[in-house]
Amino acid sequence: MKQILETMCGGDYMSKNPEEAMDFLSYVYEVTRGWDEPNSREMGRMKAPVNPKGGMYMLSEDMDMKAKVATIARRLEELKLKKMHEVQAISETQAHVMPCTICQSCDHVVDECPTMPAMREMLGDQANVVGQFKPNNNAPYGNTYNSSWRNHPNFSWKPRPPPYQPQAQTQAPQQTSSVEQSIVNLSKVMGDFVGEQKAINSQLHQKIENVESSQIKRMEGMQNDLSQKIDNIQYSISRHTNLNTVNEKG
Repeated sequence: MKQILETMCGGDYMSKNPEEAMDFLSYVYEVTRGWDEPNSREMGRMKAPVNPKGGMYMLSEDMDMKAKVATIARRLEELKLKKMHEVQAISETQAHVMPCTICQSCDHVVDECPTMPAMREMLGDQANVVGQFKPNNNAPYGNTYNSSWRNHPNFSWKPRPPPYQPQAQTQAPQQTSSVEQSIVNLSKVMGDFVGEQKAINSQLHQKIENVESSQIKRMEGMQNDLSQKIDNIQYSISRHTNLNTVNEKG
């Protein structure tokens, strides 16, 4: 830093008094502050101020050009890192989204899951099957007392009823057939649900792959573009420096 100040000041920085040194540092600050966003209008008017003793601060063109190249490279690197952080933030946000508990997708909540109609139909069929198995209040045996026991032949305090009539069992085959049909329907609903879920999972997997591929291509394009811009700027600066050197020698 000391060597740079000596060069910019023409080799007499250490001989200045504190007030002159502060004036010179203020001048250096004003000059370098505009390097981040150079303005062609301001660059044409930028000149070194005159100190109280009438001396002129002369800036080395080579030093000035190197500082500008370093500033431009730093700004481009900051832009590149900023874009990379934005992409990383988007990826992390997608990773922290709570997935749907049914299909594990992050694109919707549970209430909006496309498999909900099939789930409701499946649960409805299950409820129908369970509803068909009603308890038999006339069961002769149980863990607790049943008021219907008094109608049982062995526990009745009334005269023994007529012999058991087998006609009462005529409803059993119909009930069994209805339960079997419900089980078949439930199996069909489950099969349809599994098939729809596989199709949805395949579509979600394809969407995720497309998003990842798009993000990767975008980052590669940004890096290539920034690299090309840096190469173009460095080439222009090098060419400008060479022209200045030729003009000075001529």
